[in-house]
Amino acid sequence: MDHTAEHQRRPNPRGAGGELRTEIVTAALRLVEDTPDPSAITLRGVARQAGVTAPSIYSHFENLDAVMAAVVTLAFDRLHSYLDDAKATRHDAVGRLHALCRAYAAFAVESPRLYNLLFNQEKVALLRQVESGVVPPKQVDTMPGAHAFGMLVQAVAACVKEGTSTSTDPQRDATLLWAALHGYVTLLHTTADFPWPSRDDVLDQYARHLAHLTG
Repeated sequence: MDHTAEHQRRPNPRGAGGELRTEIVTAALRLVEDTPDPSAITLRGVARQAGVTAPSIYSHFENLDAVMAAVVTLAFDRLHSYLDDAKATRHDAVGRLHALCRAYAAFAVESPRLYNLLFNQEKVALLRQVESGVVPPKQVDTMPGAHAFGMLVQAVAACVKEGTSTSTDPQRDATLLWAALHGYVTLLHTTADFPWPSRDDVLDQYARHLAHLTG
């Protein structure tokens, strides 16, 4: 679907620069969703999608990388909202954990290009730098997507508090659970024709074993 503005965008009134910044980021996010290869996205393309001139973008972003970093932040916000909505449908701790796992997978399946953008920003060289001690690992509470990951940690901790999990380290076990979820949805993207078991069954098994659920 072509989301490009059909007419020249009217200038923002004085003091509405924040609105233009939001429109630029939203336009770039739409391009990510519509473009098979994100490396094909250009600053001019973003400007065209937003209905502005390329120089207008430089008033808010230094370059395309800065625009895409803002897109990643917005995408993580959408994932967080998606998970929050799912969690609100259940009132018990175990049910909320299962709902989060299912919603995470659903988001990845329904928005594959957006999901891939979230986790394909780093290079293999960065992993080597972290492993060698040249670059310190990110802090969990300040990394991109921290609020979404925090929901998973809190969900495991809630199960412990409720007496339905024997986890002794909710953050560690939430990390293992997230790694399993990410691996699963990545395989779904690359091997969709594999005879997978029921998605809900797979996800529930992950939660049950990795969060050490007892109920």
